[in-house]
Amino acid sequence: MDSPVALFLLSVAGICLTGAIGEIVFRKTQIPDVLWLLAVGVALGPVTGIVHRDQLMAIAPYFAALTLVVVLFDGGSQLKLGGLSSVGGRVAGLALLSFLLSVVAVTGVSFLLGQLGVLPASWTLNHGLLLGSILGGSSSVIVIPSMALARVEPRTANLVGLESAFTDALCVVGASTMMSILTSAEAASEPLHLALTRSFGVGLGFGLAAGACWILMLRALKGSSHAYPVTLAALLALYVVIERWRGSAALGILAFAVVVGNAGPIAKKLGATGEIDLGPGVRGVHAQIAFFIKSFFFAFIGAMLGPPWGLFALGAALSLVLLGARWLSVRGALWKSSIDAVHRRLVVVALPRGMAAGVLATLPAALGIAGTAELSAIVFATVLFTILIFSVGFPVLRRKAPVSEVQLPLDQIPLSGPIPSESPSASPSPSRSETWISGQ
Repeated sequence: MDSPVALFLLSVAGICLTGAIGEIVFRKTQIPDVLWLLAVGVALGPVTGIVHRDQLMAIAPYFAALTLVVVLFDGGSQLKLGGLSSVGGRVAGLALLSFLLSVVAVTGVSFLLGQLGVLPASWTLNHGLLLGSILGGSSSVIVIPSMALARVEPRTANLVGLESAFTDALCVVGASTMMSILTSAEAASEPLHLALTRSFGVGLGFGLAAGACWILMLRALKGSSHAYPVTLAALLALYVVIERWRGSAALGILAFAVVVGNAGPIAKKLGATGEIDLGPGVRGVHAQIAFFIKSFFFAFIGAMLGPPWGLFALGAALSLVLLGARWLSVRGALWKSSIDAVHRRLVVVALPRGMAAGVLATLPAALGIAGTAELSAIVFATVLFTILIFSVGFPVLRRKAPVSEVQLPLDQIPLSGPIPSESPSASPSPSRSETWISGQ
């Protein structure tokens, strides 16, 4: 039983069971299931030494790239273009202000620490912007289910849910762009605005074009048992092609996902007949894949926690910096809003960082960017402490707020994706994203 194969199989079994049981406990207690996954990772790594950091770092670039594709496709395919026009400016204001203030705060603090010698001598302002972009947004994987399960009023739940989905995308695109700039041989001579324009333009152009072509493929793949493997293969190939053209692969995957997720309305506007959609087969398989990816990635983050304790403490300090930036952004974005004080505080504590930050943290060192060898340790510690802030603050504040009349059966509450804002018994069931957005 002590063979490596046996330990590997038992570890995989433990992570899968913890992920499943954690979701059940999550429904009962509102304690984020990712805490238990982080704990399993700590047990496998720092406590027992079954897995070692060197082993994990060897596979991190491959695992991170796959996770990035799955997370972006999941989020992008859930955003419905038809419903975005009904969303007020509060969501966009909160998302942009929260992201920008978080980036500025983390960049400023890390640059100061670099000047003081706490961070490597090679740490520059661009490194600070990279760290700020990685930690700039809250995690939709944690925030959205928590708001649904706690029966927070639809307006507030929709606000932070959409905001977290948008900032996930902003983090990925922003950090990917900064990594492209830092690794480019032309970084010293190419102006920042030109580098950003090229990266965004290539990523968006390839993503939209590939998504438009894939709308045609959806008709051919309809009813096929191989629809999801073929779609996943297309996503992975698109990621590589955009990277080769020095574009933002993250933005390209996101654009592809949004176009394909809205295939029906887009095809109808172009005059196509018949139903064109991803279909329950693709969405169902993807939901299971996303569950496994989430479970293993948070366990991975837990296994990577530990010394040097100075960086661990820096992660705790940055979580407080992010909390301060979050407070300022909520004050600004919700100025003159009718949302009451208790729900504003709920919005403030809805700051946990998660999968997007964890994925992005592993990439700079793998790309050979100087001064980023210990960046992942800082980010993982920050992820842990922001989740702890949310886990403690959210239940306390939730008890002070009125309970929404909206309540779904426990087996219908989504653990990822948008929040329904009406009882399904009250009206025919629209798509999850349409219902979520219309509650705004």
